[in-house]
Amino acid sequence: MDFDFSKEQKMFEKSVEEFAAKEIAPGVDEREYELGFSRDVWNKMSQVDLTGLCLPEQYGGAGADALTTVIAAIAFARGSFDGSMCTVWGSHLFLAAMSICDLGSEEQKERYLPGMATGERIGALALTEPEAGTDATSLATTAVRDGDYYILNGSKTFISNAPIADVFVTYATMDISKRAGGITGFIVERDTPGLTCGPPMRKHFGKSTPTGEMFFNDAKIPAENLLGKEGEGFTAMIASLGWERLAFAPIVGLMEAELDLCIDYAKTRKQFGKPVGKFQLVQAMLAEMKMDLEASRYLALSLAWKKDQGIYNPIDAAIAKTFITEAAERNSRKAVQIHGGMGCMQECKAGRNFWSAKTAAIGGGTSQIQRVLIGRLLTGM
Repeated sequence: MDFDFSKEQKMFEKSVEEFAAKEIAPGVDEREYELGFSRDVWNKMSQVDLTGLCLPEQYGGAGADALTTVIAAIAFARGSFDGSMCTVWGSHLFLAAMSICDLGSEEQKERYLPGMATGERIGALALTEPEAGTDATSLATTAVRDGDYYILNGSKTFISNAPIADVFVTYATMDISKRAGGITGFIVERDTPGLTCGPPMRKHFGKSTPTGEMFFNDAKIPAENLLGKEGEGFTAMIASLGWERLAFAPIVGLMEAELDLCIDYAKTRKQFGKPVGKFQLVQAMLAEMKMDLEASRYLALSLAWKKDQGIYNPIDAAIAKTFITEAAERNSRKAVQIHGGMGCMQECKAGRNFWSAKTAAIGGGTSQIQRVLIGRLLTGM
């Protein structure tokens, strides 16, 4: 892997960070704790092609490769320090739009991707269910073919963007007894008869990342919205995880911004007549944060580079997802500790990552199941 970004990548990285610092960072606290998701902020992102960054140019996207996309994602998170908007963006682009791009028919791509590239239509991945989280093969939402439609019944929960999304990539089973072999993918529009989206769920954090439930009650999905083939949804979903795992890249940028805040605070906050940064235990926490940050950066960039080179594999993705999210957890705890009581206050930006880091370690497959997956792939057992 060449660790020296191209001139164009460096310029793009700088421009994205400057844009995020100027246009996204102001008002983060108000959105996070009071106002919620801002369509105006989303529209600003679309004006600089972020909403369709890695979508092909023929569908209105910017056509960026995986490495350039990750460079931009890290820069955006670093400049904005807005983990919630990173989640909205990642759910829309990596989980929904790129799934349609990778798995959809040409007609489906032409119908949905241009609007998603411009940000006019927001996307979401609707997979998790009340009884099917980490075990994605245990879906209870059913799909039955009925003439020119598929009839879906069931529910989804903890769906990022559900209250605001226009287009959902969702999965249901056509034969529960087959588990993975019965899972089938669909593209579902928000105004589908029989689909109801609940209000934003109440969380400890992230009001500007609307998360909600979805209810399918004899929802009629046109047959042309079948994503892939019947019974091959799970296999296709796993194959498209390359982009899904890159959705964790912004965490690296959040860790960078977090560490900078901690260093500045350690230099200015005084106890016992001197800056707390002079105390060795505080220095040790900063050193550990830096080590976790650099290792996470390497894993994110390496995963993107491997995807571009066509040598991406599930072990690399599981390792990157597990290490980066757990490193973010460790660093967020240290950030709060370094700031002391102030770290528990909403006005302290350094504490902003605490809950979002924990959620990242759970979403997309817990750290525990990632370890099981890595072990199985290593042993073949």
